[in-house]
Amino acid sequence: MKTLNDQDLATISGGMRLDDLPESQNIEDRRGMTPYQSMHVKSPPAAPLPPLQRTPNDLSHQAGLDDIKIPRRR
Repeated sequence: MKTLNDQDLATISGGMRLDDLPESQNIEDRRGMTPYQSMHVKSPPAAPLPPLQRTPNDLSHQAGLDDIKIPRRR
């Protein structure tokens, strides 16, 4: 990888063109808010996870996670 000195870095031009991108319709879009307002906005609740379907040789079983015993408090 080539390292850039200050002179090389100063001559770089270009980047991503964001003009043609559509406006975000995401409810979490917080442009125009102050940092204080953004920190105090409540996020919408996440969708529930689908039910867990286990198979005998799924990845967690192959990794040995099914064999780990959770230590119990005394």
